[in-house]
Amino acid sequence: MLMLIMVIVAAFAIPAFSTWLPDQRLKAASRDLFSNLQLAKMTAAKKGSNGAICFNQPIASKTYDFVVFVDVDEDLEYDPGEEVVTQRRWADEDQYMDVALDPSEGGGDGLTFSQNDEGRPAIAFRPSGVPISNSGGLGMGTAYLKNSKGKKIKVVVSPAGNIRIE
Repeated sequence: MLMLIMVIVAAFAIPAFSTWLPDQRLKAASRDLFSNLQLAKMTAAKKGSNGAICFNQPIASKTYDFVVFVDVDEDLEYDPGEEVVTQRRWADEDQYMDVALDPSEGGGDGLTFSQNDEGRPAIAFRPSGVPISNSGGLGMGTAYLKNSKGKKIKVVVSPAGNIRIE
């Protein structure tokens, strides 16, 4: 009898869990990106130099979804020798499995941040917390994330430097 009850409970729990898990991974990835944008902003204040985040950034033989670094030369490009604060490849981490930037948004890469001279979306924060773009103007943009079930979340940086999840 106990085995029958366990089979019935499992029959209801497994489909619910398979729907719940991708949504939780999407929320975790959006919080991770939000936190790392905040980290870039805090790094700028702490180091007295621009704190930048560059997307699709290769370092050595890997390309990372994003890299947070101290942008000493203020070009929004990661250069060897600049301090890497953190780097993330969601595909390498189980907690973000099935989450990616949504290529149907932001011009095909899921991002609306302006590009640096290397053609990579990037944004930096001045020590005052104001975001800047590659042209030196106010920075802003959105990252569109999507899970395997098609659910989407946006992480937005406003021209005032406010970061939010929608």
